[in-house]
Amino acid sequence: MTTISAGNGSRRGTGDRTVHSASSRPSTGFAAIVCAGALALAAAPPLAAQETEDPSVWDGVYSAEQAMRGKKLYEATCSRCHGEDLSGANARPLAGESFIRDWGGLKLDGVLTRAKTMPPGAAGALGEAGYVDIIAYVLEVNEFPHGEAELTATRAGDVLVYGVDGPDAVPNFAMVQVVGCLSRDDRTWMVTDGSEPIRTRDPDASTGDVLTLTQAMALGANTFELMYVFPDPDPYEGHRVEAKGFLIRREDSADAINVTTVASLDAACRP
Repeated sequence: MTTISAGNGSRRGTGDRTVHSASSRPSTGFAAIVCAGALALAAAPPLAAQETEDPSVWDGVYSAEQAMRGKKLYEATCSRCHGEDLSGANARPLAGESFIRDWGGLKLDGVLTRAKTMPPGAAGALGEAGYVDIIAYVLEVNEFPHGEAELTATRAGDVLVYGVDGPDAVPNFAMVQVVGCLSRDDRTWMVTDGSEPIRTRDPDASTGDVLTLTQAMALGANTFELMYVFPDPDPYEGHRVEAKGFLIRREDSADAINVTTVASLDAACRP
């Protein structure tokens, strides 16, 4: 695999696969998204369509009484940073589109793991049960239904987070992976015949078993503009590629991807 390393343009080669990584995030807005997304991202396979039998936040996974306990804890320990209405003050919002953008496609145990690092300077101070109660309150504010049983730390590992558009919907600014044909329109790099974007936790080029799955992905009918690709991936024009980065949905033109990696999968782009 030949790698073009971010930031210095150095190369190392051990095969015929090519990886091309973005070296910077020119937009400060996207830098903030990178920092926020890093809380949820860890190296893992792409998050393809979820099995419908998985419990989700729509299945009443917490109780109303538990959310009430969580509200008291939240107001005492979290509201100063995250806002009284969870809309964010000095920290990330925990309600609305931001919650789905940060945690959609992931399980609630990821939210719990992050919660345990709070509050700043006193990580773990609320005890596991306390953090789970706060998550129950966050679910209530996000209008996910409550049920009879209480949420537990063990159960959180089974519960999938997704919004009203369903488990396969990819929210705006989520980190995604697509496969398609690399081409250039004037000065703009594009992925044409692109697959549907799927969530991923890994901003780097796929390897191992995940690479095998990626190479088998079918092309599609989507077009994506690639933003902030540096240096130019000229050697890969016409290749079948994997592109990863933050999805930017548009109403009046092709969706875009703020690129973290472009990797060549094949020198020819064919179905």
